[in-house]
Amino acid sequence: MPHPKGFWVAVTVAVFSLIGGFLITSHVAGLVEDIIAAQHQQKALAKLSEARTRLEGQVGAAISLGKGLRGYVIQDELTQDEFSKFGSELIDDVPFIRSLGLAPDNVVKFIYPFEGNEAAVGLDYRLVPGQWLSVKKAMESRSSILSGPVEMVQGERHLVVRVPVLPPAYPKQPIAERPYWGLATLVLDENALFKAAGLNERADGYRFAIISSRQSASGPTLIFGDSELVHSDAVSLPLVLPGDNKWEILSYPVGGWLTDSKEVWMTRILGIAVTLIISTMAFLLIQEVAKVRAMALRDPLTALANRRLLEDRMEQLAAISDRNGSGFEIFYLDLDAFKPINDSYGHAVGDKVLREVGHRLQIETRQTDTVARVGGDEFIVLASGAMKEDERQGFLNRLMDQISQDFILPGATIGLSASIGFASYPKDARTIEDLLRIADARMYNQKTRHPVAKQKAVLATQTG
Repeated sequence: MPHPKGFWVAVTVAVFSLIGGFLITSHVAGLVEDIIAAQHQQKALAKLSEARTRLEGQVGAAISLGKGLRGYVIQDELTQDEFSKFGSELIDDVPFIRSLGLAPDNVVKFIYPFEGNEAAVGLDYRLVPGQWLSVKKAMESRSSILSGPVEMVQGERHLVVRVPVLPPAYPKQPIAERPYWGLATLVLDENALFKAAGLNERADGYRFAIISSRQSASGPTLIFGDSELVHSDAVSLPLVLPGDNKWEILSYPVGGWLTDSKEVWMTRILGIAVTLIISTMAFLLIQEVAKVRAMALRDPLTALANRRLLEDRMEQLAAISDRNGSGFEIFYLDLDAFKPINDSYGHAVGDKVLREVGHRLQIETRQTDTVARVGGDEFIVLASGAMKEDERQGFLNRLMDQISQDFILPGATIGLSASIGFASYPKDARTIEDLLRIADARMYNQKTRHPVAKQKAVLATQTG
């Protein structure tokens, strides 16, 4: 016996549900992977931030020591022995400072320790292009800078702190006006510096590196650490160092970024299970579609009918009226001075006012009538059946009385009023468009009669 048509429809819906569920599961699992990877990267950034803070602190300590030379270096008859004694007291307990130097007028005159660094004495920085650039920057900026790694005359490469010495000619003389005496130099052992800052190439499951982001023909220059990180997808943070160095500190997990985990597998298993359940309950999806369609006919703020639903019901009443002559009425309502409410109390209070107005209109209408919100502060009441003039006037008065009641908030009372226009079918017009236009014109005519008085009354209540 062949299967009925409904069976094949059910099979089709189930198959599409399965396919869609598997696609959604795959997508969600991908999102979970991204979240896990992002969390992993955040941990790496936290490690970087700690390392960066320590390193910047060590460099700052070195610069502070360099500035400590300023009160000492301008003695008239400073000797090498005196400088060595002072240097010993200053840096012997700082493992990453390799040597100190003083260069009056940019010529090295004193150095500590002297042994092993004799070749630097008498060095004129102006004659060494590799060092003169950083010296000149320190002179021009009149501030301490970190440069390097620099090729030293002793044949080694080190980081160098340049501290310009600017003795004041009188107390509190501005830095910009002080004469340039010379330069204090601190040579830093970069490996010892990084060790003092707690930086290792590998620590706590992460690999670290420091690069100069200034581009060269071969790309970024490696300052410290694992060279493989330079061209990887490692996370990075800029190092804030004195001078114009553009350094970055990089971090990358030893085993790579984590993208697969127990959470990802649980997501996949759960997604497949849910997909199988949903495929057997496809009719619930149809109910959800019906709900979505119903929501498309409602105003999201007030839950009243929207313009689309209102016009559909007007078309229905017009068709009924054309058959039996029953007719219907519409009442176009626009709140007076609504903008000052939003301006004075905020849009949240304005939204509460609109919901309250919709509720008040529903109080005065029958279940067969329709209350719709068709604009920002515009409402339409659709009443089935034609009204006599006194009935219409009484209904208008009841609507106005309801709307005119004060809206009370904690600490404030807001006065409300509205302008209302009406139109009757088929007496005033035989098309929905014309009917709405006539009601809107009558409402606008009423609003323009005493607009100032209305707005003053509302505002007086608001500020009272």
